[in-house]
Amino acid sequence: MESKVDALVLRTANYGESDKMITLFSLQKGKISAAAKGVRKAKAKLAFAAQPFCFAEYVLAARGERNTVVSASLTDGFYPLREDISKFYAGACVTGLCDALLLDGIVNEELFLRAVSALKDMCAGDEATVLIGFFIHALALSGYGLDLSACAGCGAVLEGRVYFDAADGCFYCRDCARGAGVSESTIRVLKCCAGEPYEPALLSREGKARAVKLLCAYLRDKTGSSVKALDEYLELLLADG
Repeated sequence: MESKVDALVLRTANYGESDKMITLFSLQKGKISAAAKGVRKAKAKLAFAAQPFCFAEYVLAARGERNTVVSASLTDGFYPLREDISKFYAGACVTGLCDALLLDGIVNEELFLRAVSALKDMCAGDEATVLIGFFIHALALSGYGLDLSACAGCGAVLEGRVYFDAADGCFYCRDCARGAGVSESTIRVLKCCAGEPYEPALLSREGKARAVKLLCAYLRDKTGSSVKALDEYLELLLADG
């Protein structure tokens, strides 16, 4: 039986002499795996369909629990991400987060659309702010939302140096201090990337790096998962500073 899905490649692994196993995030069926046969051969017609960031309409043939890619029609390859190492790893963070947060077969249309939009925005914009914004929304869509609007203890506006308790995902003001300290530049980046109006010049590279670190720690605390690409991207972000 064949079916069509609009899907984004999350990861791949070599299989056999010339095949690949690919993990897809599909709009219609959530996260699924499929075999892409012969794609490692020279001039393979479907080689593109097993590449990082490939967004395509896939035709899959199912036999029991196993899927095989029959054909694919490219929608977007997000090629500018391949031309800049920082953008490449930021893009890999987006797909890695989807892989870490999704359960097989669970449909999450909003996360899918946000992932595709994030990869597109990274091609022409600042990949760090796009990644942080996507990270925040991906966590929220997975049940791990962060409340950046006010102190969880007294309701005061979060200003200056604040504190973050990863166990409950809450921020606290200086007076209600609970958890680890968070710098003013970090909370500014988080609030702005979550959707508040901002002036890009006010967002420091250091603040962006610390925001990514905080979100990584929160992801590990809540899911026990880590995304290797996030560590790689952090190194690049700090080195550029």
